[in-house]
Amino acid sequence: MTSDPAVQWAATVIFGTLSAWSLWRLTTTRRLLVAASHLFHLGMSLAMVVMVWPWWVRLPAVPQVAFFAVGAACFAAAAGWYGIDALSRPAGSRGPTPDRRRAGHHESARCQAAHAVMMLAMVWALAVMTRHGGPAVGHAAEHAAVHGAVPAPLDALTAAGGAVLVVLLVVGGALFLVAAVRHTRSGGAARDRAGLDHAGLDLMAGGLMSFGTAAMCGLMLAG
Repeated sequence: MTSDPAVQWAATVIFGTLSAWSLWRLTTTRRLLVAASHLFHLGMSLAMVVMVWPWWVRLPAVPQVAFFAVGAACFAAAAGWYGIDALSRPAGSRGPTPDRRRAGHHESARCQAAHAVMMLAMVWALAVMTRHGGPAVGHAAEHAAVHGAVPAPLDALTAAGGAVLVVLLVVGGALFLVAAVRHTRSGGAARDRAGLDHAGLDLMAGGLMSFGTAAMCGLMLAG
């Protein structure tokens, strides 16, 4: 994806930190949906760390694509579920209740859709990296990865799809940040003994992950 050490280490630090947060949330939450969300994002963050280093070509792509495709489907289903739930409530009660505010973005159809876009972006990135210098082409792929090059330019359809994903990822990142501000202003924070607002930090992590994924996909488009 890149041979720039600054980009490689910046991505490693950012997504490594997000991996640690997702792992901690995964092991401490008691809610199934929240746990599933952090499981998928843990896999995503770890994959993003691996992608910026030359040895990513040694890892099989198919299981990763399957994992993120399932993640995209799960988040899309959750977005539909919460969207229907919001529409089914009386007009005067469609805003988030105190319990929903404390739960954070997991009850927001729009943020669930933003999660789904991140999963789709991972599927796109893995497909591109496999097709243009991935595990399927062995030593040539590793040589290309080391030198930060792709063997062939992206076709128009693939590039257009990537550009759309970048735009959606940026919009999703902004959505998370707006939701984080609203969460703080609404007084929905529920802090633990360490003083951590889990829902607020989840929203901030979602924004950072969405912007970071947009940047990485942008690098791939720039080639």
